[in-house]
Amino acid sequence: MDSDIQNQIGNNTTKSTPFVTAGGWVWFQGTDNKLYKVFNDGTQLSRPGANDAASTPFVTPDGWVWFQGANNELYKMFNDGSQQSRPGANDTLSSPTVVGDWVYFRGPKNELFRMNTAGSQQTQIGKQTTKSTPFVTPDGWVWFQGTNGQLLKIFNDGTQLSRPGANDAGSSPTVVNNVVYWQGQKNELFRMNPDGSGQTQIGKQTTKSTPFVTADGWVYFQGTDDHLYRVFNDGTQLSRPGANDTYSTPVVGQVEISEGTVGEWIYFQSVNNQLTRLFQPVAPIATGTMQPKYYILTVLYAPPGMNGGSAVSSVLGNVVSSVNYSSGSSTGTTTSISSSFKDGISIEASAEFNIGIYKLGGGAQFNASTTTSDQSSETITSSTTFTQNVPGPGEDGINHDHDMFVLMLNPLVGVAIYPGNIMQWTMGVNGPVMNIQFPYVGWLKDPSTMPPGVKQQLDAAGLTAADYTQILAANPFAQGATAIDPNRFLATPQTYPYQPPFSASDPVFTNTITLQNAVNVADTHTVQNQHSVSVSVSAGIEIPVFKASLKVTGSLEWTSTNAYGTSSTSTQTAAATVGGPAFGYSGPTDVVVYWDTLYSSFLFAFPSEPPTASGTLVDAAGKAVANQAVTLTVGGHTFKTFTNSQGQYRFYGAPAGQGSLAASGQNIALTVGAGAAPPTLRLR
Repeated sequence: MDSDIQNQIGNNTTKSTPFVTAGGWVWFQGTDNKLYKVFNDGTQLSRPGANDAASTPFVTPDGWVWFQGANNELYKMFNDGSQQSRPGANDTLSSPTVVGDWVYFRGPKNELFRMNTAGSQQTQIGKQTTKSTPFVTPDGWVWFQGTNGQLLKIFNDGTQLSRPGANDAGSSPTVVNNVVYWQGQKNELFRMNPDGSGQTQIGKQTTKSTPFVTADGWVYFQGTDDHLYRVFNDGTQLSRPGANDTYSTPVVGQVEISEGTVGEWIYFQSVNNQLTRLFQPVAPIATGTMQPKYYILTVLYAPPGMNGGSAVSSVLGNVVSSVNYSSGSSTGTTTSISSSFKDGISIEASAEFNIGIYKLGGGAQFNASTTTSDQSSETITSSTTFTQNVPGPGEDGINHDHDMFVLMLNPLVGVAIYPGNIMQWTMGVNGPVMNIQFPYVGWLKDPSTMPPGVKQQLDAAGLTAADYTQILAANPFAQGATAIDPNRFLATPQTYPYQPPFSASDPVFTNTITLQNAVNVADTHTVQNQHSVSVSVSAGIEIPVFKASLKVTGSLEWTSTNAYGTSSTSTQTAAATVGGPAFGYSGPTDVVVYWDTLYSSFLFAFPSEPPTASGTLVDAAGKAVANQAVTLTVGGHTFKTFTNSQGQYRFYGAPAGQGSLAASGQNIALTVGAGAAPPTLRLR
C-alpha cells in the first residue's frame, strides 16, 4: 500500500476540519451545517440527535460529543444522540475542547472560559479573551490566540499569564511533545519551546491555519496556497501527499496497520469540500533482528513397529513401517511472537517486508506466508521439494521415543519498529541455508544416546537440557502420556488392522496407504502451544522502546496456534507403509490415524473405544479375503480400513445410521450403531 490510496468518505462533504476518534469514527460539520457521524470506510452515516453544527465537534474518549450549535449554543450529547444538554446554558463562538473533567471554550464575548463538564464551576480564566479555540495541555497550561492577535499562555487557574517569545498568532496554537506549533502573524509555520526559546520557522513554510503534528514529529498543514503539505519538524522532507489541496486543518489518525502496511490516514477537507482520507505509509523507527536459539518446525510421529524389519512380504520383501511426507504434504504450524510483548504493543507478521535477511521460501525447505485471519502470525510449512521419512520403531507396538522433531537451529526474526507501539516481524534464516536437525524424542530424553554429530549441532546452537525439556513438551506423548487431546488431535477416517500372523512361519502382512486429513469437525476449535527460548538482539533494535516492550528481556516466546472449523476436505496427504506385528504379539489389533492440527502431521494410536461397525469380507466361495480395502459411508462421512488375515474389518468413530459398505467395486447397505448385526460382504 502507498499514499495513492485515497477516497472520499461515503461521498460526504464538510465545511471544516473533521474530528476522528481512536475507534475510527469521523464526526464533521456538513456543508449543509448538519452534524454528521460516519465510519472511516464510508459506512454507517448518521446524524445523532438530528443536530446542526457551526464548527468542528469535539469527541471525548468516553464518547461525549461537544459542539457549537447552529445558533452558537454550547451542546453536549452522547455519541448515539442521547442525553443531549446545554451545560451552564452557555454559548460558544468556536469549537470547544475538553481535557479531563473540564471543557474550555470561547464565550459569546470572546471570553476564555472553562467549566466542569457537568456545567458547574464556570470561570473566565484570568479574565482573558480569545479569538479562537484554545489548546490545553494535559498538565493544565492553556495556549490561545488573544483577541489582540497575541500568542498567550496561562495556567488553567488564571495565574502565570505570559507571552512566550513575544509572538503573535493567526489561529489556535497546538502543543505536541512539549513543543509549541502555530501560525504566525504573517502565516509563518513556527515552532518553539514552551518558554519561548528555540523558535524557528519550519522549513521556511507558511500556513493558512493551525498545523497538525503527529507524536513522531511530522507536521501536516494547509499551505497559504491551499496545498496539503507534510514536513518533518526540523524543516526537512517536505512533501505534498497525493498532490492534494485542503481548505482547513488536516487531521491525522493514529498509526495503524492497513493491508500489511504501517501508516496513518490523513483526513481533510479537499477540493469541492469533499470529506477525504489518504493513507500515508510511515517509516520504521528502527529495524534489526532477533536470533532465537531454535524453532520447532514440526513434530512427526512414528507409526507402529513391524518387529524391527524382520517382517517379510511376498510383494514388498523386507520392509519396515514408515510415513513419508513429501509433495502431498505441507507439515508445519502457524506461529506468533506476540506473547513475548506487553499489552498495548500491536504485532503484525509480514512475509513480504524485507530488511535484508535471508527469508524462507524460494529454495528453502520451508516456506512462510501470512493470512488475513490472523495478521500477527506466519504460517511456516514444508515446501513441495522437502521430503522426510519417519520410520517405525525396531519392535512391535507404538513407541513415542521414535517420534521426531524437526528443528531449525538458525532462525532469524527480522523486526521493524514503528511509531504508535507497532511492530512488524518476519521469519528468516541466519545464513543462506537452513540448519535443520531431526532429533528423536528418545535422544532428547537421554542425550547420551544421541549421535555425536547431532549433539554437536545442538550444542553449537546453544541448546541446553532446559531447551530439551521445552522441545519435548511440544509432543504430549513424549513422556509416556496416552490420553489423546480431542481439541488438538482429530481422528481421520483411516484405520487399519494390526494383527500378528497365524504362525511363526507365516509372513506379516504389509500395505501402502495414503493418509489424508479428511477430518469432520462439528464446531470451531483453537489449539495452542507456547515455549520460550533465549534470544539475542541486534544493535539496530537495541533501543529503549523495544526493551520496554519485552515481557522478559533476552527471551522470545513462540506461540504455535491452529484454529479450525467445520470441514470434511482433505488438504494434506502422506504415504505410509504399514503392517502387522510379529507372531506372538498380544497387544491391541487395530490402529486409528489422527491428525495433529497444530503441526499438520499424522499420529498413530490404538483405539480406546470399541468399533462402531464391523463385519467380514469373503469371496464367492465363502473364503475370507485378507488385506482388502473397505470403505464405509454413513451420515455423509466416509471411513476407510482394510481387512485382516481373517477377512475381518472394523471401523471406529462412525456415527449411527443407515450406511453403505464398499469393497472391490461392490456395495451393500448396512445399519451402523449399537446392536447392529455385523454384515458379511460376499465378493462375486
